[in-house]
Amino acid sequence: MSEVSTEPTPTVGLLGTNESDRRVQEALVDLFAGDGTVYIVSGYFTYQGYRAIRGDLVSFLERSRDNELHVLVGPASDQFSARIARDLWALDDHGQVHLYKQPRGLHAKLYLRDGPDPHCIIGSANITQVAFEYNVELSLEITRESNSHPDIRSFLDWTEDALAQAEPLRRRDILGPVQVVSSFVNWSNKARLLPVRNVALRVIPVLLFAVVLAGLFRLV
Repeated sequence: MSEVSTEPTPTVGLLGTNESDRRVQEALVDLFAGDGTVYIVSGYFTYQGYRAIRGDLVSFLERSRDNELHVLVGPASDQFSARIARDLWALDDHGQVHLYKQPRGLHAKLYLRDGPDPHCIIGSANITQVAFEYNVELSLEITRESNSHPDIRSFLDWTEDALAQAEPLRRRDILGPVQVVSSFVNWSNKARLLPVRNVALRVIPVLLFAVVLAGLFRLV
């Protein structure tokens, strides 16, 4: 007769990419497997990354009208795909989806479900195909029995504060020119914090490349 394991179910685990026993994408699938309110805070959120979890996200919303999704993104063109917002708005027949923007260089990665069985994922992985399949990522997965547990409560408090300081994402925010301007403003603000020499080393090669491309197009 085999012995029954008395070891408690692990409530904290490491997540990685291909070499890990459990990957970030798998943990996100489980995040949407429960009911409650799911919060997504992702510095970079691409359409390919979204497609990888879309089916589970749709099932989550359709399973119960009480289930809600709150998403905080950076609205710049290099950080967020407008196709995600359009798709989520199209899916939102019952006011379950809430999109927010944080223009100030959003770099956080936090995925959290508040409800009967709270679930938290925090670490380096954005919701991108590159993060899911290529990058060397490291994240931490936490499950607890109650959202009053300090391991969960602290992340919920942080998320609520972040959303309170954010602004609702509007349709005009995802217009192409607006997103490009947001990217330019982001990089300009970051450049102010760097030594002039470092900025020049990054900007000059890009400008030279643009000049060369412009010359080639004139020749064609």
